[in-house]
Amino acid sequence: MEAGLSSLELKVLRKLSELGGMASADDLTHACQIDRSSLMSALNRLSSRDLLELEKTEEELFDLTSEGRVYAEQKLPEQRLYEELTALGGAATPQELSARLKVDERSLTIALGWARRKGWVSIEGRLVKAKKANPEEDEDHRVLRELSRRGLTPASELNAYVSSLSRLKERKLVQAKCRSTFKAKLTEHGKRFLEELAEVPLEVTALTPDLLKSGLWSSVRFKPYNVMAEPPIIYPGKKHPYLMFLEEVRKVLLAMGFEEQDGPFVETEFWNFDVLFQAQDHPAREIHDSFRVKKPNRGCIEIKELEEKVQRVHEDGWITGSTGWRYRWDPEVARRLVLRTQTTAVSMRYLATHPTPPVRMFCLSKVFRPDVLDAKHSMEFMQLEGIYGDVGVSLRHLLGVIEGLASALGLGEVKFKPGYFPFTEPSVEGFIKHPKLGWVEFVGAGMFRPEVLKPLGIDFPVAAWGIGIERLAMVVLDIDDIRELHTRRLEWLRSRPLYLREVR
Repeated sequence: MEAGLSSLELKVLRKLSELGGMASADDLTHACQIDRSSLMSALNRLSSRDLLELEKTEEELFDLTSEGRVYAEQKLPEQRLYEELTALGGAATPQELSARLKVDERSLTIALGWARRKGWVSIEGRLVKAKKANPEEDEDHRVLRELSRRGLTPASELNAYVSSLSRLKERKLVQAKCRSTFKAKLTEHGKRFLEELAEVPLEVTALTPDLLKSGLWSSVRFKPYNVMAEPPIIYPGKKHPYLMFLEEVRKVLLAMGFEEQDGPFVETEFWNFDVLFQAQDHPAREIHDSFRVKKPNRGCIEIKELEEKVQRVHEDGWITGSTGWRYRWDPEVARRLVLRTQTTAVSMRYLATHPTPPVRMFCLSKVFRPDVLDAKHSMEFMQLEGIYGDVGVSLRHLLGVIEGLASALGLGEVKFKPGYFPFTEPSVEGFIKHPKLGWVEFVGAGMFRPEVLKPLGIDFPVAAWGIGIERLAMVVLDIDDIRELHTRRLEWLRSRPLYLREVR
């Protein structure tokens, strides 16, 4: 006697017997009122016990492609061509037909080719002439309409249209698909099993109200539990660790009294470079250091007075005490559109509308630079830009802000060294220690030069910094490849702690 069956297996076996001992998987799915996946699992288990035989057959089906659906609703190109040719008196040049059909030369060639193959037209000299034929009865179009009406259709039901189906497949108007069908048949062993079923206990996994009400609980067999088995691992939904880190950075800066701002990804070179006293022939403006926008390739400069002041600063220094760059500033270059290479453009827009101290602003957003993707570089990355301006603000205050941010994020010691940037003086570069990569640069900072502040109408010192936030995240999340910050590898994501502070 067979070992006890599950209730589903027993149900499938009984339904198969009720259907005459032979039935398709589709019929059994309907009869048992279960999904196909559960049915196939039950059939495979019953087949392995030799209670039934499972026969698999491959069936070809036909369906319309997207282009085929269009022609099913309308007409095939050769049909339209024949109709227009008839309307033109039965003869016309290819140019006349192209104009009437409103198609290009390639589409006309395709329509002519199929019309000739079907014997509807001939080409004599420079003319296309209609022959005696009736495209209204075209078998190809009839098949398209039939498939449009019926949907996915077995090949066995389209035997009358074999040649037409071949042409339509060649034209990629019809596509063939394969479907596996299964048929189950009770074996002699299965029949005997059902006859002796009264002696086979029903195996269940849980005591249910229905078993108690019916009294079947006393005759069923309960599947034994293995108390030594490992329970399933549950992976709760949680935020991506990188997103959690960015949220914490925002919270820290907001707690320090800064407000968050953002600006457009597509920016004019005026806000991205010129306002920052970056010369128009600076290497950073070359195409290999910034992404130029192809269409449209120019924007507008909203503040005309600021444009004039920036031009003067570049050409001769204006009233900043500088000599400028000593070249002729080109407004057309300033209007060129680029994907912003730095969020300092957001700081410039903010200062242009906030000329009164104090100012505390940060921007945590994307920037774009042509680069080679590797463990520490990417073409699209997040940058944390910040400015702090007030009467009496100095480089010492700036270093304190950066060290305070690093301390709040648990980044450890910060080291600084002198640096150079076209728009700040003095300038510094900051470094933190990665557990695997060693000391890595993470911030460039400094005091904005008069050439930047005076055109904006700012008469108080402003400190600024720009942080490659992904490098900070690599330290906090203990990873050594920047690409891991955007990974979709489930095993890595599942292994990360539920809360960011558990990483440290």
